[in-house]
Amino acid sequence: MKKVFLAILFGFSCMFNAVAAVDNGLIDSAEKYLNSITGLSGKFIQTANGKNEKGTFSMLRPGKVRLDYNNLPIQLIADGSDLYFFDKSLDQITTVPLTSTPAGILIRENIDLRNADINVIDTADMDKVFSLKMNLRGQEGLGTMTVVFDKSPVKLNSWTVVDATGAKTDVAFDGLKTKTDFPSDYFQIQHHRTISTSGGDDFYD
Repeated sequence: MKKVFLAILFGFSCMFNAVAAVDNGLIDSAEKYLNSITGLSGKFIQTANGKNEKGTFSMLRPGKVRLDYNNLPIQLIADGSDLYFFDKSLDQITTVPLTSTPAGILIRENIDLRNADINVIDTADMDKVFSLKMNLRGQEGLGTMTVVFDKSPVKLNSWTVVDATGAKTDVAFDGLKTKTDFPSDYFQIQHHRTISTSGGDDFYD
């Protein structure tokens, strides 16, 4: 279960070296929009393993994200330096450095989609939306992430993560609105025991 939720925020890069068409105009539109965002808040619907889960999504650049599930004891929070997976049923937190998560691309202080470590491997221009498939160079084999944007006006629509096993997680957003006045501790977890992916348990107060 944890694998599915963490896939929402990280675990995507190119699984194979495919040659695909890339439209620089679409990249420019996405980059301009992403850099214009300071904070967002709204609803999301996650689809994975044939199941749908709903919740609330919040983002504050640089570096902060929070997802709360309506019917699951799960919370994901990025506080600017680390990503926390909080399993309330186990009273346990797993931490991952935010810099090691390719989804950090979307919440950087300055988003440069032509940066040396960012690889847009495909773009698609559809009727009302467009999409960018991307990864972080050097992390091939972990999967792909495709971000979909509405065209007019440009705004975040959804994203799809495919991990190295081929498992797919779709997250569609609804009612996203600009929001920056989050409480000072909104992107923090007040908790104790943690499990670090780098090895060894720690304590978090």
